[in-house]
Amino acid sequence: MSRLVWIAMVSSCVAKPRELFEIGPEDKATGLEPFYEGNMEPWGAVCVGYVKEGSANHKLLQKLGAVTESDAALFELQVPMVAAKGWREEETLEIVRRNYAAKLWDLIQQPPLDSEPLVFPGTGKWKEKDVRQWLLEKAFPTINYRVSGYQGKKQPFPFDKYFGSANSGGVGLVMVKVKDLDDFGPQFRAIRYLRRHAEKLSGQIRFAILEKSESTLEMRKALKVGLDESIEAELVLFSNLQGLGRKVDNHYHGNDKKYRLLNLTERAVNEFFEGYYAGSLPTYWASLDEGKSKREAGQLKSWDFESSVFRAEKGLGVLVAFMNAPEDGCQMCKEGRAVWDAVMHELKLNRKLRKHFQLYWLDQSRDEHPEKLVPGRLAQPMVMYYPPGNEQKRKKRKMLLHKMSGSFYKDSIIEMLEDMMEDQEEQGGDL
Repeated sequence: MSRLVWIAMVSSCVAKPRELFEIGPEDKATGLEPFYEGNMEPWGAVCVGYVKEGSANHKLLQKLGAVTESDAALFELQVPMVAAKGWREEETLEIVRRNYAAKLWDLIQQPPLDSEPLVFPGTGKWKEKDVRQWLLEKAFPTINYRVSGYQGKKQPFPFDKYFGSANSGGVGLVMVKVKDLDDFGPQFRAIRYLRRHAEKLSGQIRFAILEKSESTLEMRKALKVGLDESIEAELVLFSNLQGLGRKVDNHYHGNDKKYRLLNLTERAVNEFFEGYYAGSLPTYWASLDEGKSKREAGQLKSWDFESSVFRAEKGLGVLVAFMNAPEDGCQMCKEGRAVWDAVMHELKLNRKLRKHFQLYWLDQSRDEHPEKLVPGRLAQPMVMYYPPGNEQKRKKRKMLLHKMSGSFYKDSIIEMLEDMMEDQEEQGGDL
């Protein structure tokens, strides 16, 4: 079972029953605070309809409030809905977002975040498609904090709301080390300088905090982010959600519109978003081994693929054997690893070959990378060749070595390398 499927199952199990909460005129003196307290977490937004008993708008809310998985986007949006019947003369519909940490914002001379409700612009009889679209666009807090819910209950992160079909935009995932959700200080320090960018990108990027804890480790592994426990706070910005429940081809190796910021100071945050707006940020290729310094001989990792391959010493040809874990379907990759290790060892002993080639291997099951010529699911190791030259030349002239990949034996590979070396020398250092 994939990690993302596991998260989806858990998220579905903890979802609250889908029904419209209804309160009458006799509850007006009590107000809506009990509803907010019991239903705001962990989603950060609820919908309140001020309607007349039995009106068309009341019936529409009953339908939307009882949404099923047949409407996947609205179902995964997970917005609790309440009908306040007979509370107002005019029927209105509002989204109320979590108004939290107002005093902290006041201390740094900024107004509270999300303090005013969002009002549906329609009048008279509301149209279902218009209300639905409005909910999908607006029912997200500007920044979704992690706050204990009713009676101090700690709710799981709302994965489906942010990474499911409810979100047509991207996600700004702020990961913070916290000892307890009741300690809000680390969260506030992490997002205080993000606020103006979160407001600017409203509707495009949904910002949310995820605590770095044992309870979120499975989710972080599924996304391959936030795994370096030495980092107190970081931002990973998904400009889109490609690959996360969205259909991709078999040459997809990670979202190339994903960016990372490790320094959440004011200056660093502003420089990061200036780069984002300009489209100049480097892709963050993620890895399950993030934060681990130990690696095996010749192993490439997500974070050094481009520097080791595309920006290698100009006179060297670089060969990379791409593999998958046996549990991901590449049964021949276990044996292939042993073969490639033997070839790399032979290369160290052969001075002539060593002067011409650098060999690496990469486990696609653990490390994202930018090479689109290699399928995402492999049944056997596949070798790519990046000829000598600068970065531009390597990218332009790279090639799949089908013959080497199809005859993956030590002696055969060494023989092909010797042939490639001779061709390279005949062509004046190029192949």
